[in-house]
Amino acid sequence: MEYIDRIGRANLIKGVVVFLVGLAIGLIIGWGLWPVQYYDTDPQDLRRSHKEAWVLMVADSYSLNQDDEAAQERLQGFEESEVGEIISSLIVGAEEEGDLPAAQRLRDLAGAAGITLPGALPEATPTPAPVARGPSILRSLGIVLVLFLLVALVVVGGGVALAHWRERRERAPLRPAPKEELISWEVPEEAPLGQFVTTYTLGDDGYDTSFNIETPAGEFYGACGVGFSEVIGEGAPDKITAFEVWLFDKTDASNVQTVTKVLMSEHAYGDEALREKMNDRGEAVLVERGKTITIEAVGLQLRAQIVDFAYGVSPDLPPNSFFERLTTELTPRMRQEA
Repeated sequence: MEYIDRIGRANLIKGVVVFLVGLAIGLIIGWGLWPVQYYDTDPQDLRRSHKEAWVLMVADSYSLNQDDEAAQERLQGFEESEVGEIISSLIVGAEEEGDLPAAQRLRDLAGAAGITLPGALPEATPTPAPVARGPSILRSLGIVLVLFLLVALVVVGGGVALAHWRERRERAPLRPAPKEELISWEVPEEAPLGQFVTTYTLGDDGYDTSFNIETPAGEFYGACGVGFSEVIGEGAPDKITAFEVWLFDKTDASNVQTVTKVLMSEHAYGDEALREKMNDRGEAVLVERGKTITIEAVGLQLRAQIVDFAYGVSPDLPPNSFFERLTTELTPRMRQEA
């Protein structure tokens, strides 16, 4: 209490009043004039249509890699009842459209994730979102008043506690300062800017896919994709022996980049002349199931995972020389500084 007497009770009251006035101004600005806007939300916080799109994507990915753990991880955060209702609704819609394979993929996903589906729904009727209504002026003033009282109690109590602490500290003997220790901090990984799955099948001549890379606010950062790079043999259909996976980065307008790596079949990768030919297009990588390829540009990073693939067979061509199927998962994110 001697500390409070030294600084003066009037000065303490002035400090509390100034603090409360500043808090009131901050609440008015933060709640009314410039409320918080949310970006980079998790899938479970999206609107209903986007949640359905996410579940469909997870089902398609699971049908390709059959990875139960990956499917469960991608559905973490959802309430089991909610994701079960979403899957049931999507199954009904797929069956009504005659897309039975899609309905089966959704059922397989539910089984892998351990989700119990509710009874069959006659029709998926979206529930209209409730209209958010602002609190009345009296209610807002009441909330602010309660906050003022709570903060005032905290400040006064904190002042008393601080006075006692300072008094004990002045009486306590000095202790040697502890030695400084180096602390290493792990930089968290940037959240993905998207996740795309693309599949090539034999006969898709001129295969070339691309996906825009944008922020949740719609700002365009670049693009990524997969396309054919080299064919082998003659005649239709084209027999692709190498693909290009690429990343276009325009995060720095003064240094726009496109970085490419070449995914090669076993035969092409072992052909020194063909590998030398591919050097001008990008680093040569042997296609292996489950392999992850990382591409880095000035501000973006792309992780391309080989989810699944199969070689074609032809009596006129060497074994393992061209692809019958190739599925690739692309995950772009901001590049972390070393």
